[in-house]
Amino acid sequence: METALKIRNILFKAFIINLMTIVIIWLLSLSGVFTGSMATFFHFDAGQTYMYMASIIGFWKILNVVLFLIPAVAIHWEYRWRK
Repeated sequence: METALKIRNILFKAFIINLMTIVIIWLLSLSGVFTGSMATFFHFDAGQTYMYMASIIGFWKILNVVLFLIPAVAIHWEYRWRK
């Protein structure tokens, strides 16, 4: 059962690191660092670039929860149930 606890801790830490990365990318997208460079490089207008960034960040958040948080919570509940 110790292996499952290690996996749970790794998944939870990966979720936290990924969430911090999402927040940093979101703050950079609000400041115009990514949107300005995307608009000049790919010739998008600002509204279109903001929509792309919002959809990418939203999809990334969903993947973060599905791939890291849900398995960590499932392992945690299974461990607590057996204890």
